[in-house]
Amino acid sequence: MVAPIQSLLNMETMLYGAPGLNMSVPNYFNNYTGVPYNSYDSLANAYGYLNPDMYYNSAYDYNSAALANAQAEQTSANLQNNKDMQTLANYYAKSLSPSESLGSAIMGMGVMGAVMNNPRYLAHPINSLIGSGDVHKMFKDPNIKALWDKNYQVMQEAYFQMHKASSRKYWKLGLFRKKYSAEEYKQLKEIMERALKSNNIDEIAKASETLKHAYVNNGGWFKFTNGVKNFFTGSKNELPSVASRIADKTTIANNTKGLLKTPLNPTFKQALKKGGIGASLLFAGIELFFGMGNIKTAFAKDKEDKAAGKASQNYGMKQLGQTTVKALGNAAGWAAGEAAGIWAAGALGAKIGTFFGPGVGTAIGGVIGMVGGAIGMWLTGKVTKALVGDDIANQINVNNKLKTEQGQQELLFEVGQIIKKDKDVNPQVASAFNTIITQYA
Repeated sequence: MVAPIQSLLNMETMLYGAPGLNMSVPNYFNNYTGVPYNSYDSLANAYGYLNPDMYYNSAYDYNSAALANAQAEQTSANLQNNKDMQTLANYYAKSLSPSESLGSAIMGMGVMGAVMNNPRYLAHPINSLIGSGDVHKMFKDPNIKALWDKNYQVMQEAYFQMHKASSRKYWKLGLFRKKYSAEEYKQLKEIMERALKSNNIDEIAKASETLKHAYVNNGGWFKFTNGVKNFFTGSKNELPSVASRIADKTTIANNTKGLLKTPLNPTFKQALKKGGIGASLLFAGIELFFGMGNIKTAFAKDKEDKAAGKASQNYGMKQLGQTTVKALGNAAGWAAGEAAGIWAAGALGAKIGTFFGPGVGTAIGGVIGMVGGAIGMWLTGKVTKALVGDDIANQINVNNKLKTEQGQQELLFEVGQIIKKDKDVNPQVASAFNTIITQYA
């Protein structure tokens, strides 16, 4: 028997190296079970024969798995209390309330406000672009330059209303408004052309208000709602038509008087009234809407502390206060900024119109209030943040991540992504990140 055993050992040595070096495969020394003898693992020794062909795998080693889990839990606990991990946690918490640049505020909130006031540019950008052709030809007459200088408010409104009419003669889905027929557009265009040729600002104001009044809502949605209303009330009301609105001389005359009374250089109070409160309430509502998650998180923390017998820190009420202050700041900032923009447009309106031309001048006049509102809200955002600080819920969310290994991994991943984009990352944060990644590996 010695010779066969020796031959077998020689074969195993050629396959696996010196005898006993690779105990994870069946061989003479582990009785060809594929499970190495381990004096510290009684389970593997006792039940290795249950799976004699299974190569050794620590996943089947209960004691080894328990040890690995304990080590992982200890690593997680160490990281939770690690100074470098706390540095990363604070860095991440601050990133949840980033400081917005003035340029991004103007491009974001300013553009949003402009689109909100003129959604047709977003709904029908091509129509708006090609519709400028007719309008530009009508308003480039040098004879009306003097009118633009002295009555730019009326001239801007006339250009704006004519552009709306010109854009509406092209194809559209017709959900809210049908496109103008060739006859309707011809009639409206002739009204504005006659007014411009008269070189009379009163006639131009009247033409502008006529086009505005004739801009009826006669699309499919309004037909449907009007039909439902008639069905339940038993009435036979019809939607207004372009022709019926043009014939409404009384309303047009009253609106014309209001347009002609528009001050060329409005006071700040008048500008504030013109801006209204719609956009202010909208941006305050947006802050409250997106802040609801943080408010919920803060109140949940209060509930958790109460269940654990800890003294209440009133996180919920503090977070509610922070969000409310920010919302009020948004409203006040937008209102004041928009009014400042409208007031500035009053002082520069004529120069803007003559320098850039009717089209660009009208566009600038239309958005300058929105830009002012965005700047105002950006400034009040800085003030409110200085008053109330970063959201309390941000730190609560980060602390919750630190409690679990999965949360820690998510935090490290997200911090890594932020650091990649942060051109001015604090060297202490970068060093802490490298240290933790090395330790985690």
